[in-house]
Amino acid sequence: MSTCHCFSGVPADADFKPSGSFSTIAGLKVYKSTPLSPGPNSKGSILFFPDGFGLARHNQRLADMYSGHGYETTIVDYFEGDALPDIFMKYLPGTDLDSYDNLTKEEKDIIRKIDMPTWLERHTPNHIASLLDRFLPDFLETVPRQDEKDSHGLSAKTLYIVGHCFGGKHALNLGQKESDVTSVIVFHPSFLESSDTKNLKRPVFMGLAETDVFTPELSSVMLSQLPSSGTRYKLLVYGGTKHGFASRSDLGNELEKAMFAEAFNDGLRWMESTASDIPKVDSQS
Repeated sequence: MSTCHCFSGVPADADFKPSGSFSTIAGLKVYKSTPLSPGPNSKGSILFFPDGFGLARHNQRLADMYSGHGYETTIVDYFEGDALPDIFMKYLPGTDLDSYDNLTKEEKDIIRKIDMPTWLERHTPNHIASLLDRFLPDFLETVPRQDEKDSHGLSAKTLYIVGHCFGGKHALNLGQKESDVTSVIVFHPSFLESSDTKNLKRPVFMGLAETDVFTPELSSVMLSQLPSSGTRYKLLVYGGTKHGFASRSDLGNELEKAMFAEAFNDGLRWMESTASDIPKVDSQS
């Protein structure tokens, strides 16, 4: 299930200067932002599952913000170069495109060529899951081990999974597995099914928007399933927000800017509070 809210928001300002770099892992393009002082003081790594705009600048901005707090952050383009252009945020699907004065003719032509049902068919959850199954082993080889030791006395990896909107489902799916994942952070997820929140094995933080078609059912399902999951969890609804607030807010609006910052800081606190929950690593690794 998706709505026009999944594709609305405000792109990053033109004066934003990304500090990360692009590369390819297992055939998928990634954007990696590394702390200025990596090494033993690093707080860990983040694998970022983005919204429908993939490696767009507003997602790069978040990756750079996380790296500024000591987390090497990698965004993966599981849309295989076919993510939505960020100018699509300026348009409300189903309305008269020619009436938009804030779009150039070239931008209107780009938007006009986007057929959402066809686009969604190209990027089904099952297809993306299959791409991630191939991507993850190679990606994990790039994740540095920390100074902390697990119960076997081996160095452990501190890896957090962050999922926004489209990426929330895949972040939770990793939280269901015994893996190198330390904890999971999800903001305003879409396309979720009740099975995505069952049998979670890693600590999960979920931030929901107040005005969001997904929130009522999702909060109900989460509260019915998480208490019996056996893992740490936290569920917050951010008053005065709408879908996409944690990534695509209008930072020129004081309220939206404040809620964007609050969500980001809540995510940081969750990672810090779960840092001691580093999973065991195989003694053969």
